Amino acid sequence: MRLLSSLRTVHYCLLAMLWTAGIVLAMSIPTGNFSRIQPELGVDKGVHVILFAGFGLLWLRGLCPPDEEGLSRCFRRRGGLVFVAGVLFAAGTEVYQYLLPIQRMADPYDVTADLVGFVVAFAGYYLYHVRRANRMSA
Repeated sequence: MRLLSSLRTVHYCLLAMLWTAGIVLAMSIPTGNFSRIQPELGVDKGVHVILFAGFGLLWLRGLCPPDEEGLSRCFRRRGGLVFVAGVLFAAGTEVYQYLLPIQRMADPYDVTADLVGFVVAFAGYYLYHVRRANRMSA
């Protein structure tokens, strides 16, 4: 926990950019490399949930730091933009995979898993940071 407390907002923005690039890179790997993973197990969907939960948390933390004055207002403005960008990014990654000339395929259930992870992160950030900040200021 000491490492997390020493990170500044700029570090979270950098981590969010790297995480986003990592998602794009992961979506660019041909699926022939993963033939041993059984899709029925839901491992793929779990990975999507985790990737997009991290995406949402890092971008929200970077753009709406919990120690910022007026966190609620910041969350309404920047959080709304992060939400729209996250939804578009989730759908865009599947379109990207569909258009790739390598062995990848788009799956609407992947978008659903992406959005589940993203919405859980978004709601968790709101409940843990924004509502708590509102209670402390009231």
